[in-house]
Amino acid sequence: MGDRNLAETLLSAFSLISRDEFHDHLRRLIRERAALVDGVVALYAERELRHRWGTPHRLFKESKKRPLRAEGKVGPAAIKATKAYDPSVGSEGIVAQLITELCKESPRKFVSHPGPEQIRRKKVRAFWIVTDLIGTGDRAHRYLEAAWRVRSVRSWWSGQFLKFAVVAYASTNRGEKFVRGHPCDPEVFHVMPCPTIDTAFSEIEATAIKRLCEIYDPTVPPQRVDPWVFGSPSLGYGNTGALIVFAHGAPNNIPLMFHKTSKSRVSPWIPLFPSRVTAAVDCRSFGVGMSQEKIQKLLSNIGQLRLAKSKAVVEASIPTAEVFMILGALSRPLRLSDNALSLYCGMPTYKVANLCRLMAGYGWIDSRRRLTDAGQSQLAHARKNVAQQIHKLLPPLCQRSQKPYYPKSLRLSV
Repeated sequence: MGDRNLAETLLSAFSLISRDEFHDHLRRLIRERAALVDGVVALYAERELRHRWGTPHRLFKESKKRPLRAEGKVGPAAIKATKAYDPSVGSEGIVAQLITELCKESPRKFVSHPGPEQIRRKKVRAFWIVTDLIGTGDRAHRYLEAAWRVRSVRSWWSGQFLKFAVVAYASTNRGEKFVRGHPCDPEVFHVMPCPTIDTAFSEIEATAIKRLCEIYDPTVPPQRVDPWVFGSPSLGYGNTGALIVFAHGAPNNIPLMFHKTSKSRVSPWIPLFPSRVTAAVDCRSFGVGMSQEKIQKLLSNIGQLRLAKSKAVVEASIPTAEVFMILGALSRPLRLSDNALSLYCGMPTYKVANLCRLMAGYGWIDSRRRLTDAGQSQLAHARKNVAQQIHKLLPPLCQRSQKPYYPKSLRLSV
């Protein structure tokens, strides 16, 4: 029974991203960031590239005679199988479709997978890799390395004609740090930080949940599970322990117990997302949109219990309740980090930034995102509603009707 409760706790921490949310939020993020770029933006869908001994092949062909320069009209294919016996398409398919739509909508701003000659002709100023998730950051780092191995690309970067970035729907802290460490000094933009076992739970809870994932790992026989050894690959690729699932598929960074099938006849195991396919899950289960219940739960999680029960939140519209949730989250540390606020509030980072700018315009927070007197008064007024509700429900003691006491049994005196 303890394992079942722990598994329910783990499942409740998953973020289930619908197709519409993935498309709309990622599209909006790309357009907002591209508006800050003075020039054309080249978009490339992240995918596996061919490599030799761990080193990826160059992204563009180079001339055989000196000076060695990149050449070719056509850039890398958006979708291409790296193995002849496995022509399956991953998340790069839905990302490539989004890139095509953006390029058709704004052909003067975006260009899809351009080659060297097209980069020169259109004066591309930004090289962006688009993906759904930065888990370990290995694939994005390899794609950057494939471009970095081309001498002309390094020349464009050193002359400050071309800047690199990786745009993702979600990103783990570890993956983002690894990608940022590439020599091309790329920026990383994401809609929301990816929750993991380490970030979604306390240290004690995370240890218990990791042990649960190791015990119920369908790829390891139960008798081989060592209760004293931690760090097995049961938490997914790179031992990430990601807690996010997309409507177009589950990443390989989630715990194996959710997508691997046991081959044992003695202890069969049917995963929730077999072979990382999520099509069998009810579409109504996906979505990170806000509701009154979710806002109240998130406020309770950050310690704003009185605010969660207030009429200002319970009876308010969703946008108004989101504003109060941001105000409550700003009373905690790490208020300057959009990632931390996004984890607290369960909202995209760009939405958190927009709400903070809105409240700064109202004068509720200052430039350091600290609550001003006006912001404190707004929170105090919202919490005051809770006391008023309790006061109405509980009349004073002198007005309470008390029933007279009658003894029902008598004891003998000693």
